[in-house]
Amino acid sequence: KILDMEESSDTYGIYDPNNPISWEDHQPQSMEERVEERVECLRRKIKYYFMNPCEKYHARGRKPWKLMLQIVKIAIITIQLVSFGLSNQMVVTFKEENLMTFKHLFLKDYADGDMDTYAVYRQADVYDHIEYIILQEFYRNGSIYSGTETVEIDAHVETSKHFHCYNQ
Repeated sequence: KILDMEESSDTYGIYDPNNPISWEDHQPQSMEERVEERVECLRRKIKYYFMNPCEKYHARGRKPWKLMLQIVKIAIITIQLVSFGLSNQMVVTFKEENLMTFKHLFLKDYADGDMDTYAVYRQADVYDHIEYIILQEFYRNGSIYSGTETVEIDAHVETSKHFHCYNQ
């Protein structure tokens, strides 16, 4: 006989203090009754195993704490994923902005535009671009006075070109 899901909760092993069961009621009379009782016990266990948390709560009266724990874990993991995504977005934005800044600093006459364009340069243009990158600027004259912790600098700036390999 297969048990229905709508069966009363007494088949799930709930103890009723108003109706105590004696020891003799649990003692099977024959071998067939023992086998049948074990089969019935196994059926109850299997039925309980395949119940959802709401049915288990109604059957045993226990709170579904494992279900609550799973919901809390899902919430924590979701919060972690959202925070990781936001921090990753900030890193990508920072990288893109720095890349654009370095392009403007180190590429002579750089203009934002289509990245799929190609160009042909002459040797003099290439050397001119390299000089633009390694150009150094120095103050003409400067003095540091350590006693008074002051610095005296001449405001005129001299540029130094270290790369003069090409012929004019």
